[in-house]
Amino acid sequence: MIKVGIFGTGRIGKIHIKNLINHPKVDLKMVVDPFIDEDFIKALGVSFSKDEKDIFENPQIDTVFICTPSDTHYDLIKKSILAHKIIFCEKPIDLDLKRILEIKQLVEKENVFLQVGFNRRFDSNFRKIAKEIQEGAVGKLVQTRITSRDFSPPPRNYVEASGGMFLDMSIHDFDMLRFITKKEVQSIFVNATNLVTDYGDIDVDTAFLLFTLMDGSLASIENCRSAVYGYDQRIEVLGKDGRIFCDNKYDNSVILCNKENESRENPLDFFLERYRDSYKNELEDFIFNVQNNNPPSVGIDESIEATILALAALQSHQQKQMIEIASIKAKYAL
Repeated sequence: MIKVGIFGTGRIGKIHIKNLINHPKVDLKMVVDPFIDEDFIKALGVSFSKDEKDIFENPQIDTVFICTPSDTHYDLIKKSILAHKIIFCEKPIDLDLKRILEIKQLVEKENVFLQVGFNRRFDSNFRKIAKEIQEGAVGKLVQTRITSRDFSPPPRNYVEASGGMFLDMSIHDFDMLRFITKKEVQSIFVNATNLVTDYGDIDVDTAFLLFTLMDGSLASIENCRSAVYGYDQRIEVLGKDGRIFCDNKYDNSVILCNKENESRENPLDFFLERYRDSYKNELEDFIFNVQNNNPPSVGIDESIEATILALAALQSHQQKQMIEIASIKAKYAL
């Protein structure tokens, strides 16, 4: 039984709180949020506070979940490490790679378990694709294509604090590219613009990202902040011996056919619906590794690599040229 304190009662926090409460190997001791949703927490019968010390100074709590806004993660992780807690933190650890590297040093020094919330690795479709590729089902990789489009764009204030599309949205896809191919990226070229939102003065909302992987194969990521037909999440991989792909998820599998056309419902339109099961699978993986003294499946190194790709994408967009990933790593002596 792990005894958990969780920071944050926003959208992601509520998903984790519900999953933690319903898990037989978890005792949720405390929820902390300075702007706590008291009605939500009281309905669940969970203890709550607005003071983070009620988690850090509670000897009965051995594990923390950090589900707060991105700009709070760094400080909460540092305090959790120094309190010798087991840590799960939603991505990102931080928007500054130097600060992520500081956390890495502290994690290694204090020998603390830290898992990062790249939940899409635990989607059953994506895991199946990754497994088949590693078992050679499609042979040598030729092309990998990831399509990731939001149903509707986030508000301006969210974008302003998020680090921008590459560090907030695309970073999931950078992690997915490494996860399904098990290959590192050699170079990246980005063509990005603003087409569907009214905050073009602060960020792009539409992008094509082209990659050359270290094995010479090619990859692409298509991102957009708005797709009116639903939350568009697809992956296709072409190999010399075949092709593997997965479609979007739908509320049902019914297709209507008549003399005029063939139709079905639009894809699910919200990421919490599309990836609901992945969060449950992620929790199972976290608990298994903690209880069996295994390293985290998705640790700080995965966060570092995804952040490096996000920084390379941003630089490519700004400079309108291809960026070698080695040049980004060299800046940080990696």
